[in-house]
Amino acid sequence: MSLESPDYYPARIMNAPDRLLPEGKRLPHGWSAVPVVNEPLQLEWPDTGDYIARKLPAPSRLRITVALDYRDAKLIEVFLPETGSVLGHIDIRYAYVFQPFELALTAEQTEAVLRQGVGIRVDEGEWPLWIFDALEGDISRKLYAPHLLIGDDQQPMKHYLDSVSSLSSLQPFGWLEGCVLDGIYAMRNVLGAQRIDQVIEAHLGQFLDSEGNLHYEDLHGRKADGSFTTIEATLPLAVIVKVWPDHSIVTGALEFWSSRGTDTAAGGLVIDGDAVTAEGAYTVAYPLAAIASRLNRQDLAEQAIQQLLLRRDCLADGNHIYLRYFQQSQTHTFRSWSRAFAWYMLGMTQTWIELKTSRYASLPGVSEIEEELRRVAKAALSWRQPEGLWTCFLDEPETGIETSGSAGIAAAIALCAKHGLLQESYAVVAAESLNVLATYLTPDGILSGVAQHNAGGLELQRGGYRVLSQMGMGLMAQLYAAIHSDARLSALGSRLSDDIGVRDYE
Repeated sequence: MSLESPDYYPARIMNAPDRLLPEGKRLPHGWSAVPVVNEPLQLEWPDTGDYIARKLPAPSRLRITVALDYRDAKLIEVFLPETGSVLGHIDIRYAYVFQPFELALTAEQTEAVLRQGVGIRVDEGEWPLWIFDALEGDISRKLYAPHLLIGDDQQPMKHYLDSVSSLSSLQPFGWLEGCVLDGIYAMRNVLGAQRIDQVIEAHLGQFLDSEGNLHYEDLHGRKADGSFTTIEATLPLAVIVKVWPDHSIVTGALEFWSSRGTDTAAGGLVIDGDAVTAEGAYTVAYPLAAIASRLNRQDLAEQAIQQLLLRRDCLADGNHIYLRYFQQSQTHTFRSWSRAFAWYMLGMTQTWIELKTSRYASLPGVSEIEEELRRVAKAALSWRQPEGLWTCFLDEPETGIETSGSAGIAAAIALCAKHGLLQESYAVVAAESLNVLATYLTPDGILSGVAQHNAGGLELQRGGYRVLSQMGMGLMAQLYAAIHSDARLSALGSRLSDDIGVRDYE
């Protein structure tokens, strides 16, 4: 093995503190974890003596992965147990299950860790931090067990394709996993159905048993078996109906959407409470259209169109898209947040594609969706930064580049160009964004530069905090597949020009 090829060196957990899971919380089925508290958790690498003997010292990344919803912000201290020397701190804020965090180590620190191991501790607060343990050495879950990643090379995209097309891209069931499933499914046209269908089955097998029953935890770590907790939880239905159109969960989703859209005061919107959200364009309208096209349900296609146009009327304001509109107070929040743009554009794009490739292409409202997609694509490009991506709030460059929203926006643009709604020049811009996103990949292909999910509110979003995220990898996969599954777009992408700007789209 060459040091240029990144590889995982799993740790052995030596003395896990004895704690019980918080009441009402549950780990994912088949997964195991240990707490990180004041009492140090010790990790060792007893089987790496041969590595030390044969290899020159090399930098590494020490990784741990969150196993239980974490609603706190703490610095996790990492130290050498023999000397007490502090190697650094892992900054974990408002993390969700399956989210990896890392600490960069120098070559000298890496060698010391391999010889001595490390201790990990944190001041205990109201929210305990649980991380996955060694997971019985399961190679398919190697990303999630504590490990050192050693090695680097100049082909992160190759490792990205391997990571996204495996359990390393797993996310909690709902909108997070839905982004990944969409990305993986799109890769069927790039990596082949035989390979990808096995990955989809492995992902869905984490949540659906052999009898079709749904087992998962909500984003607070609470049992949510057999139900949908919010309209954001239904995004995976878009892929489920594509691979298993007769699955019983499809009927359950339709019943859930009906229960959330029966309030006449909502004006026909499928929403949670009185909040109209951009997410609903992606997590409701798109799955509705996917089901409609496969089950030949015109009523569902009409509902999908309605969900998009009502959200357009509530959330679009000139070049801005809001994440939320509260009907009772008539207020908006999260103006031009990057993922609000992504949910709005990608939901509208994927819904339009489902309708255009079905018998429902000429339904009333489809032309309005097309007009809005052209308009919002131009609006998005007006906010694009010179380096080719978008900032966390599109109209606030000081909030810094945000990769997941950038991937979602670029994916929508690429898909619209692929299906003929936008000019080919838009595909060039999307391909350019993909190339820039590749620079944010870790050596093993995990996407960095992602703003944390917004449990921490506006302050966390504006503060420049960034994380690794498989959800972002799923959005990036949709962009990658849109470009590389079409020979015409792939050829365009190879002719990138530094002087392409917004002027080319006016």
